[in-house]
Amino acid sequence: MSYVHRCLIVPAALAPQARLLTEQLAGPPGAGMFVTPLSSTGSAPATHYISSGLIEDTFAAVLGDPQTMFSVCQQAGISVTLAACQALLGASDVSEDKPFDALARLGLKLVAEDA
Repeated sequence: MSYVHRCLIVPAALAPQARLLTEQLAGPPGAGMFVTPLSSTGSAPATHYISSGLIEDTFAAVLGDPQTMFSVCQQAGISVTLAACQALLGASDVSEDKPFDALARLGLKLVAEDA
């Protein structure tokens, strides 16, 4: 098994679906992804969520192509449409960037927690 770094940023509206799919596809390592909120101002409400770190190369391949994601989901018995996979990956930013480089590129900041 080989691992690669990926920085994944999803729109807030798609975060619940991204969380569910990553947990179903990646198993326990996929749990807890997309819980760090982002916005253009650094203030709530969150407009995006980020997850960054090492993932299995096979999972990275799923994140690179909607058709691959759909096929892998179908093989795993996960009910999702190709259109949903296209919408999720089309609206998300998947890169090899370091997290703060990706945030700068997209004009996003970590949402500061209330004191």
